[in-house]
Amino acid sequence: MDIAPKDPAALVLSALALAFSVFSLWFNFRSSLHAAMLSRKPVLVFEYDGREGWILRNIGNGPAMNVIVAQRLKTAKWVNPIRVPPLAKDGSLVLQWLGHVNTTGLGATYDDSENTKYTSTCRQDLTRVESGEKFGPWPDGEIGRHWDNPKCVT
Repeated sequence: MDIAPKDPAALVLSALALAFSVFSLWFNFRSSLHAAMLSRKPVLVFEYDGREGWILRNIGNGPAMNVIVAQRLKTAKWVNPIRVPPLAKDGSLVLQWLGHVNTTGLGATYDDSENTKYTSTCRQDLTRVESGEKFGPWPDGEIGRHWDNPKCVT
């Protein structure tokens, strides 16, 4: 039994339909991966409060884990890394050791629940969130702890 189409136009049309189906499958798969990533992505921002000083706030959709906050000197060197607790969605933490410092930039590196790394920086009232670690890493012995009365670099 011969099942091949006799008409070349039908063959071309079938090939186009198959190509469109494969493209649609690929596009929907990529879209669902992107949506899944956005549904768990934390976004950390530095917020200044005139009474409390600097606050780290998670305005994203997922928890921020393995958070390290650091200061950026005018020489572009990152210093004073301090580990802080994880921040839940809509969570915040007063960065008491920073007080009202306005002579350095601020940055945080952190992971989402799938260990994807992100970096948030604040400099001259401009916030930037990027994928990956843009500064650090430091040896664990050089990273301070938020509960251990860290000092601010001015």
